[in-house]
Amino acid sequence: MINPNWIRYVITFTSGWIISLVLWRLLRIDEIKAYLVFLHVNFSSLNFILFISLVSLIAGLTFGSVQYYDDFVIRRKSSFITTLFKSFISHLIIMSFLYGLIFLAIKLSKINSNLEFSHFIRSPLIIINFIYSLIINAIIVIIIHLNKLLGRGNLLKLLTGKFYRPKEEYRVFMFIDLQSSTEIAERLGHISYSKLIQDCFYDLSVFEKSKAEIYQYVGDEAVLTWKFHKNTSLNTLIGAFFQYKKEFELKSKYYMSEYGVVPIFKAGMHLGEVTVVEVGSLKREIAYHGDTLNITSRIQAQCKVFEKEFLISQTLFDVIDDKSRFEYETLKEVLLRGKKESTMLISVSKKTADNITRTFRQSIN
Repeated sequence: MINPNWIRYVITFTSGWIISLVLWRLLRIDEIKAYLVFLHVNFSSLNFILFISLVSLIAGLTFGSVQYYDDFVIRRKSSFITTLFKSFISHLIIMSFLYGLIFLAIKLSKINSNLEFSHFIRSPLIIINFIYSLIINAIIVIIIHLNKLLGRGNLLKLLTGKFYRPKEEYRVFMFIDLQSSTEIAERLGHISYSKLIQDCFYDLSVFEKSKAEIYQYVGDEAVLTWKFHKNTSLNTLIGAFFQYKKEFELKSKYYMSEYGVVPIFKAGMHLGEVTVVEVGSLKREIAYHGDTLNITSRIQAQCKVFEKEFLISQTLFDVIDDKSRFEYETLKEVLLRGKKESTMLISVSKKTADNITRTFRQSIN
């Protein structure tokens, strides 16, 4: 199965290059004509469209794949300036390779058999093209980084003013919080504790497959949200938490060697109607308002009371289609702080081998 993040990166780079090449044509029409004539290419509208499409697709595939590999395969934490520098190095290598292929094609096709590589690479058009392509790639990388800073999709929402006026949406929210955070912070000290939180939240990338949006980071707590549709698989969203938990198990040796503890997070989950609006003047962001967030936060706080790692509301439980994938335990109705009506809490856990066997026996009896 093709990774959707790879597709997204390829589309982003391809789109950026299409726009940049159209601008290049408008800005440097004479130079492009001369270049295409030099390559014996008929400068017709159709040929130019094919030229832009081919170059943009090649650029999108190469630069998009490299950026995806760096962000999602290597997954090494790095500052923005480091990311930009790595992008410059990869751009230099890829463009050198592409220019080498173009020069080889010119020589083999005997368009200009006397052309020397030193003259080709020092051509004003090649130099300007390289600088222009470097700027375009840098802009695309900056846009990707800004999209990460604001949350996936929020940059476009802010630019288009989608939520300039408040709108209502039906959303799922999950609040996750580090267990025994105070004790861990006192033992590690502020610097090491902050580094631990940085590592923990970096691993939130596992929620990417469920199309989660990171709404907020508040201390050692993170708020995730999903827009709820009729075809939304709540099991996928619930499963994302257990995948996050598994990530710590897989990296237990690293966390033990670095911090002397393997982080354990507890979570609360609920769904309901919220208001979405663009807020702020000095700093703008997309904000969610409504009781749904308050209830989710207070459900998560009950994890400590009931000594459970994952609690959901009855409201969310009722709309889960397949309730056989996870183990559910109905606890009790509790009156959450600030609420007049009580909320039924349900604990969620992964099915163990014994639970699976018991469920199977119940199904055949």
